[in-house]
Amino acid sequence: MEGYLAYRCPHCGSDRCGNDANAGWDVVLQQSVLLGEFDNQWCNDCGDVTLEELTITDPIEIARIDAVRADLRIQQAASRLLSAGEAVLAVRHGPDAARSAAFDQLHSAISAARCGRGAGSGGRASSLA
Repeated sequence: MEGYLAYRCPHCGSDRCGNDANAGWDVVLQQSVLLGEFDNQWCNDCGDVTLEELTITDPIEIARIDAVRADLRIQQAASRLLSAGEAVLAVRHGPDAARSAAFDQLHSAISAARCGRGAGSGGRASSLA
């Protein structure tokens, strides 16, 4: 069974750990963005450590992660879904070709939002960090 990668402290088992990184400001996104990740690893409780990599294979935990990932896909697709819905409403009484194109746009946006939901390993065994 495939799973998701996770990292834990080898001393205390905590998942409150990570790598040192460099961030910068993205003026377009108006938020900090990751510029680079360094080799130095740490645990909030134990300090500098070399983290253990493990694979989450528990079906309940995998289902929980999958559900959160599906919700994130929908949030990321919200703008595209709204635009497609507005296009459909704008041409509801218009020519057949325009309605067909608007419905295609909506179908595509819905498919993108659902991409990977309930489908196999969809990105498993790759870092979520």
